[in-house]
Order: sequence, then structure tokens, then C-alpha cells
Amino acid sequence: MYLPPMGDAAATPPSTTSSTIHDIVTSEGVSTAATIALTYHGYKRTGSLVWALIYGLAGRWFPVVAVPVSLAQGFGERKPCP
Repeated sequence: MYLPPMGDAAATPPSTTSSTIHDIVTSEGVSTAATIALTYHGYKRTGSLVWALIYGLAGRWFPVVAVPVSLAQGFGERKPCP
């Protein structure tokens, strides 16, 4: 829902036909793909269903941060033992 700025009753809502990078990154399809990919990554990395779900939720809620982090970790690679 678009609310005009205070004191500007004649303001028109932004155009709904143009998409920005923010709209694309936060779209439902990108969130779903990130959720699936990060759930896979979390399971392959740790072998734990709990961590797989945590990684999946991170992909759902924070895809802009979680996907690059998973790539930096080596997507789907096992976590090195200390």
C-alpha cells in the first residue's frame, strides 16, 4: 500500500510496471530458490537436518547476504574439522 508523504495529498504512487533490482532480489521466486539452494548447502556442509533448516531459513529471510556467504564457504562442501 502506498502512502503519500505528509503534506503532499496530490502525490501519485510509483509506477508498478518498472522493476528495480530490489524488487527482483526480494521476489518470491528468488527467495524460494535461495531457500532450496541453502537448505541443500546446509545439509551437505554439516550433515544435520537442523542446520539444513537454519540455512534454508537464512536463504528465505536474507537471500542477499546468505547466498554470497554460502558461495564463500564453498557451496555444498563439507565443513573442515577443527
